[in-house]
Amino acid sequence: MKNFLYILAVVFLFIFFFVLADCKKSEDDFLYSKYEDKTEIIDTDSDEKFDNTYDNNNFTVPRHKNLKLYPFKKFSYPSFLKRGKLALYINNPTAFDLPSKASRTDVCKLLIKEINSSKNSIDFAVYGFDGQDEIINALINARKRGVEIRGVSDSNDTKTPTYEDNNKLKGQANIVYDVSQKIMHNKFFIIDDTLVFTGSMNISKTGCGGYNSNSIIVVRDVNFAKAYKNEFNQMYAGKFKNEKQDFSTSLIDLGEDVKVKTAFSPVGNVYKKIIAPEINNAKKSIRLSVFVLTYNKMIDDLISAKKRGVDIKIVFDATSAKKFASKIELMRKEGIKAKVENFGGKNHEKTISIDDNTLILGSVNFSYSGFWKNDENIVLIKNKELTSFYNGYFDKLYNSINDVYLKYYPNSEGYESGKSCYDKIDNDFDEKVDMEDSGCKIK
Repeated sequence: MKNFLYILAVVFLFIFFFVLADCKKSEDDFLYSKYEDKTEIIDTDSDEKFDNTYDNNNFTVPRHKNLKLYPFKKFSYPSFLKRGKLALYINNPTAFDLPSKASRTDVCKLLIKEINSSKNSIDFAVYGFDGQDEIINALINARKRGVEIRGVSDSNDTKTPTYEDNNKLKGQANIVYDVSQKIMHNKFFIIDDTLVFTGSMNISKTGCGGYNSNSIIVVRDVNFAKAYKNEFNQMYAGKFKNEKQDFSTSLIDLGEDVKVKTAFSPVGNVYKKIIAPEINNAKKSIRLSVFVLTYNKMIDDLISAKKRGVDIKIVFDATSAKKFASKIELMRKEGIKAKVENFGGKNHEKTISIDDNTLILGSVNFSYSGFWKNDENIVLIKNKELTSFYNGYFDKLYNSINDVYLKYYPNSEGYESGKSCYDKIDNDFDEKVDMEDSGCKIK
């Protein structure tokens, strides 16, 4: 009997320590980043002179007492479509309930594969690295093979990286930091001067980890890569913002009826040259999936398009929507269908679909800072199949959000927004995480 009790005690202790270790691992996997997108919100809010035309400090955000009863609906959708030399990748934010240190998105798995296959050079301009050791280790291993690794990233004025994991590449990659007051907000890689990854996805637990909604393109074309290489080289030489030369392109033919052009902020005048002409020439529909939309001229142009009969639907991120609710209400009053997401992760896209043949995406938030102050890139794509593919995704994303959010605003950190009360992310940037947040104390 004593032997049996001894064995039982050993088994119990083994199970206890195994569960404890597993819980610790899970906790480590979902450590939040206090920097994730916070700079974007602060940066946008700082432009009061330019972005507050429609703001009303006395405006009360509409809240519904039973919002927790309207969860988003999970849906499935293919992660990519390839046409010609371009592949469009999207990340469905309903696919994963929490952030992760694992590079779970298909596009980040491809990025790792391409880094591992690189022969000569990898240049990256990224906001920062956060909790993505698979990508960091791939870069380190590439350097050991003799691949030249160069980078540009964001930092404060003392060269402290915005994302702390940049330090893991110290001594492994030559990284030049932007120390200006505005941000280096690009998210692109150039591999062997022929392959470009770019879009809205940060190299982070919520980006590559799959928690946020993002759209990214992968382009294998020397001419397209050359434009990004030129942009990269001047930042790597220490020239940022208005010190740069404009290397924006005209339309580049990628085959299979795919044409693209790219432009770079702030010198590329990206709103006037890329976005405004497409909105102003829209005939049937405009779909926007956005993290931030505060640029007054863009709001005016969207309202004008709506008045001439264009159907407009927008999916807003919950954090920025609540902060700039009066601008959303203005568009709603003009008949624009504007929904606020509640899927837990952020709607981190900066994507516009126009009619059935035009897609615009990139790192640029639709704010004065995004267009005129930050280092950014944006891509215009002309192709019916790729646009149709994205429209199918947008429609599912839009329909996954209950129609009650055409009127009301969920807490981005609260029980009505997925697992935001358990994700170890400061979703609304109030320096209170999960159960410390007031939204998670009210059921």
